[in-house]
Amino acid sequence: MSSAIITARGVTRVFDGKTHALKGIDLEISRGEMFGLIGPDGAGKTTFFRIVAGLLAPTKGTLTRDSKATFGLVPQRFGLYQDLSIDENLALRARLYDVPIAEGKARATELLELVGLSPFRQRLAGALSGGMKQKLALAAALLTRPDLLLLDEPTTGVDPLSRREFWKLLHQLHHDGLTIVVSTPYMDEAEYASRIGFLDRGRLSALGTRKEIIGSYPRQLIAVHTPDRMQVRSRLAPLKDVDDVSLFGTSLHVRGAEGAAQGLADRVREALAGTIEPDLVEQIEPSLEDVFVLQSEADEEAA
Repeated sequence: MSSAIITARGVTRVFDGKTHALKGIDLEISRGEMFGLIGPDGAGKTTFFRIVAGLLAPTKGTLTRDSKATFGLVPQRFGLYQDLSIDENLALRARLYDVPIAEGKARATELLELVGLSPFRQRLAGALSGGMKQKLALAAALLTRPDLLLLDEPTTGVDPLSRREFWKLLHQLHHDGLTIVVSTPYMDEAEYASRIGFLDRGRLSALGTRKEIIGSYPRQLIAVHTPDRMQVRSRLAPLKDVDDVSLFGTSLHVRGAEGAAQGLADRVREALAGTIEPDLVEQIEPSLEDVFVLQSEADEEAA
């Protein structure tokens, strides 16, 4: 018996007869995974989630969800009642989903303790911060004890501290056995996922564990520990083995051209001699962002 909880085969979604939000998505997500769907705004993440949740049908292809698996959804936009308190929102949700009153109250107490909202139970949802609203939305989605949790960009617009706290909660829930599918535009959040899919302009451009995706990177990558991109670019311009120079934090990532001979770091050091100390130049492992940028460029050229 297949362990897949979600199976997509050739899923395509077209709006207005011309806008392709999804283009032939093939994907299996297994029970017990924390699957991260990573991509920029407009990549098709929300469309995929709406199809998984049964709110949209594919234009072509099929998407099946294990018929025995219940799910909870945390949408990108806060969907609970702003003029109801935290307790009132959860009580209403329990009634809508036929959760017995005593069980609903006990479950709400348990979840609010888990997400850190117990001291604020009487506060109106509209008076909560962005991070607190998402914690309330998470508690509401978990109220019915779903087998599958779907979260569409749950930390967009949330401050960095609240983002970390939210992902710690997801990690704990996953550790406890919950299957989680979450989308995000933030590459650093992908580190939490057990498996990752890159979605770009409606296409799934990479799929695997972090180690597998990083291992698929076909270029040499050099870090130059200086933010002076203009100077480095000008000094490296004559090197045909250099394909791109990008700013990453306070450093630059120098990407080797396809087929560049080994030893690119040494050639970069020579080109920067007299301006950058040799020990500030080193070959590095790519980040997920490096991989995504390269694949996105390749997909754009192929389009």
